[in-house]
Amino acid sequence: MSEIYSRHAGPLTGFAKRCLAHEADADDIVHETMMEVWRRPERFEGRSSLKSWMFAIARFKSYDRNRKSGRTVLSDMEDSRVCEDALPSDALAASQDASRVRAAMNTLSEPHRRALHLSFFEDMTYKEIAEVEGCPVGTIKTRILHAKRKMITVLGQMEA
Repeated sequence: MSEIYSRHAGPLTGFAKRCLAHEADADDIVHETMMEVWRRPERFEGRSSLKSWMFAIARFKSYDRNRKSGRTVLSDMEDSRVCEDALPSDALAASQDASRVRAAMNTLSEPHRRALHLSFFEDMTYKEIAEVEGCPVGTIKTRILHAKRKMITVLGQMEA
């Protein structure tokens, strides 16, 4: 369990922060997810990866927390990290790029934003994302395609 926690707690925390109305609840969601994995390992049927099963648990727990609090807002993406060796001009450019990407991500619908995040930031396959989201793989492919197209359009408008 210690190895599972050390491997997955960070990505689960980031995911929970994006799903929750209050980022401060993310650690609680990760703790509840890990307790669910610990208490009920028999629920893992092996039809998906452990990672996607845990993300699905975190997703449902986050929805439940939002429902109870009466809010369903995704928080902004974390600030990007800049390499310590970067020149100040590079750091400024990276910060501006990250701000534009965050702004473009905020124009996406919640399902499109989640699918894109899981694909690019959590490095999940379409199948794993479908398992987390509880929908067919084709739906995930379509969500990511539409999200990419909208991101290209929005980022292009920001450049103009």
